[in-house]
Amino acid sequence: MFFFDLLVFSILIDNQYIEYMKNHIHKKNFLNIQSNLKISNNIENNKIGIIDFRYILKSSNAMKLLGNKFLTLEKEINEKIKQKQIFLKQKEENLKKSKNKLTELEYKKRVKLFKKEVFKIQKKSNDDRALLNKSFQKIQKNIKDLLAQIIKDVSINKKINVVLLKENVFLFNNQSIDFTNEVLELFNNKTKSMKIIINSPK
Repeated sequence: MFFFDLLVFSILIDNQYIEYMKNHIHKKNFLNIQSNLKISNNIENNKIGIIDFRYILKSSNAMKLLGNKFLTLEKEINEKIKQKQIFLKQKEENLKKSKNKLTELEYKKRVKLFKKEVFKIQKKSNDDRALLNKSFQKIQKNIKDLLAQIIKDVSINKKINVVLLKENVFLFNNQSIDFTNEVLELFNNKTKSMKIIINSPK
């Protein structure tokens, strides 16, 4: 079950990563993605670096902590929903059993009230999930922004002119241009004291 939770979270990270790359990295111009590269004819003048952004996200302590907190809160919400479903199912069965004992008008009245209760509980469940996801995405964006800034700072320090995402590179023979591990270590140090608080439903 724990492995399944990690797999689900990993897929979630991948999906969020793709959206982030589409909507944020290009706009901020932190990284020059291969599809947008305009390298001069004299490529020797451009020092190139490789970064595995996705790997850093999945391996970083900050994202692991965020993931654990998210999965814990998600389980709590799902458990509450499960208990409410059991409660509603029992209430529905009791209502059906009482049908012959009630007038048609009274029965319709109780059915109407029951449907309102179901709607209210469903709305609360949806709102809880939306709040959790919104909070998660906000914190995740802050973490990604910090990572992107660290990559930019390190590349400037190394006098790297072009940074490529590792997933977009077919082949590179010089492993020294891959500074992923250096950034990961720096990123973990930078986020060591970061407080990660997800707004959880009450």
